[in-house]
Amino acid sequence: MLASERRTRIIQELTLRSTVSIRDLTETLGVTRETVRKDIERLSEEGKLNQVRGGAVRIMDWEPPIADRLQTNVVGKSKIADYLAQLIPDGSSVIIDSGSTTLVVSERLAKARTGLTIYTNDLKIALTLGPAAKEVILLGGRMDPRENAVFGLETIEHLEKYRADYALIGIAGVSADNLVTDFSRETAVLREKMMSVSAKSYILADSSKFGMVGRTTIAVDGNTSILSDKSPDVDIRAALKAAGINFVSAGDS
Repeated sequence: MLASERRTRIIQELTLRSTVSIRDLTETLGVTRETVRKDIERLSEEGKLNQVRGGAVRIMDWEPPIADRLQTNVVGKSKIADYLAQLIPDGSSVIIDSGSTTLVVSERLAKARTGLTIYTNDLKIALTLGPAAKEVILLGGRMDPRENAVFGLETIEHLEKYRADYALIGIAGVSADNLVTDFSRETAVLREKMMSVSAKSYILADSSKFGMVGRTTIAVDGNTSILSDKSPDVDIRAALKAAGINFVSAGDS
């Protein structure tokens, strides 16, 4: 098998599984571990995947439809929602990012809390919390029909007018080599702004996000914690600790 054919096959495997190991690829391709490692290094240099210890992960530049994401790790998302519904007190001001986990959290907050002031770029979240909240401010910006949410420079500028007690934020993934990543620089900057105008922020990363890598990194400030339904593997925990990023497991609380 030619090198170009092997590399095409590696990309195909990543499309199907999001992550591949060197061990599995040696069996699939019928070549040595060193050959696979060199192929992965080459593809990483070309920006076609992200090399990690023992294999590679797909670089994600888009999200599946939200209906599909709502069916992923349903139990984990519910644990995160339960944790935040107990943590956030009545009368708080909360920035809520677009996403599947944030939508599940919003449904729980609508039932559990009163007097909330909500800032959101997500239409479904605004409608979900509207009847229960004290006030809902829908941020302006460019509409993305795939997400039923708004993004862009106008959204970032709109956020600069406000301050909130909490921000609840989505991401593409958390990994040992790249830490916290997002799908695009535009969404990363928006989420960084959400953190900067909030007293306390939580990046909501259910455990299906562990090991996933987006195209751009997110700068995590000292007032922000990553909140998941369970703890990641030792490599990710060590990398987050070394970077000074706090991690909270709703499943262990």
